[in-house]
Amino acid sequence: MKLMRSLCCLAICASFACSAQQINPITKAMLNGYTELLKENPKDYQTLYERAAQYYQLSRYEDAHSDLVKALQYTPAKEKALRESELSLMADVAIEMKNYELALSSVNELLTLSPDNYAYTYKKGNILLYLDRPEEAYRVFSSMQTMKSRSQEAYFGMAKACIMLKNFSEAEDLMKEAENADPTNYLTYCRLGDLYMDMDQPENAATNYLLGFTMASDSQRPLESLISLANSNYNAVATALDFAADKADNRIPILFLKGNIACESGNFGQADVALTNLLQYPEAKIPGVYSRLALAKLGENDLAAAHQAIQNALTLGGGAEEYVISSTINLAQGDAQKAISDADMALAKDANSVDAMMAKAQAAIAMKDADTALQTLNEAIMVAPDNQKALLLRAYTNQELAKNGKAAVGDYNRIILEEAEDFPAYTYKAIAQAKAGKKLDADATVAKALEGTPDKDDYYWAAVYYAQTGDLEKAQDMLGKATYAGFQNQYAIKTDNTPWLNIAPIRHLTK
Repeated sequence: MKLMRSLCCLAICASFACSAQQINPITKAMLNGYTELLKENPKDYQTLYERAAQYYQLSRYEDAHSDLVKALQYTPAKEKALRESELSLMADVAIEMKNYELALSSVNELLTLSPDNYAYTYKKGNILLYLDRPEEAYRVFSSMQTMKSRSQEAYFGMAKACIMLKNFSEAEDLMKEAENADPTNYLTYCRLGDLYMDMDQPENAATNYLLGFTMASDSQRPLESLISLANSNYNAVATALDFAADKADNRIPILFLKGNIACESGNFGQADVALTNLLQYPEAKIPGVYSRLALAKLGENDLAAAHQAIQNALTLGGGAEEYVISSTINLAQGDAQKAISDADMALAKDANSVDAMMAKAQAAIAMKDADTALQTLNEAIMVAPDNQKALLLRAYTNQELAKNGKAAVGDYNRIILEEAEDFPAYTYKAIAQAKAGKKLDADATVAKALEGTPDKDDYYWAAVYYAQTGDLEKAQDMLGKATYAGFQNQYAIKTDNTPWLNIAPIRHLTK
């Protein structure tokens, strides 16, 4: 079974959180080169387009938009191919900026240049979906069938439009056509899973994501989808995995997948059970399995069992990740010196491991060793300049240990200027705002993050913010909502003392 091939690679998938694209020296040099060329000739439309494309890759959409406006202004009509590239990129930039009207006008202009272009037509259909115009989108997607017989993209697009129109029966017929159009492609089943999620059918979604996982040479996309679904509905994923385990000749990969997904989605008790069952098989006794079990035990706040599990992993030849986990567990048990030693071992195996740098810095902070903490955090920020947690811990170290308030303010301002994309980042930003004396802005940041449908982790991070800024009643309320929604991380609730990023101020209220 193809799941077996993922046993070892899954062992190192500790997190799928994506950080913003970092500017490496080569990219920075290219941007500087474009800027110098444009100083000489501000109407150099080719350079404007190329710089816009680079900005797009770096997620700097406002900058990309600005360059594209100028490029389109200066590009002559005879440069048809370049204008098409500029308009296509403008549509993509507008989508990222959520300016769907601009995206639609850009793609409409594209279609005047190339009326029968399949890709542009598909892009228009998707933009119409973003604009909540499913009837028009359906017609656009349907027209693609005249350009390409049995177009899978057209089937998926029409199905999405039908779902928005609550026409689920036709949507499922179209989904079947889409599957038949490319039944051996794992992405087919990922996309089917997404559509089942749109129809609020998580069990069918999980089944399709799992099928996609079994077929994939690169398992990240379906695995991310399974973990995302498990965050909101672990039972749907567990049911699909249990069904697969009953049918499989070899249960080992399924048990590992179940344990890994349970751990990644914060269902630590279920992860513990799955991984403990897995370790009954001699061939499953590898560092990655023990390290996942250690994380599950840590999530249950069973520090002694977590320590034993990670020692088993290290005895079997664990690498940098295992030493980072061991460092975290030793710090939780109060042995900061051993935590630093483990972090140093992780760095010896991977000198660029930001996780190892962060683990070492936190242990140094616990020992009130400002020099080591600052040196290590400086290195982490050199490797990952947008790491807001590292910036916040450096601000803490400067303010509380080194008594360098000016340096702390510099880091607060850097954090505040960063765009927050997930709730931990909103919490880092809000705490930085509060520490910088902008409490009203900080409260507004967290209030905005809580709009919509917060999940269990969102509520926990809101509790951290309110606990750290003195609103203990609100913090307790947020923590209650987190646990009610399924937050299981007992280590975070009972033990974690990461500076400025813990609920210690209300811990006495949770007992």
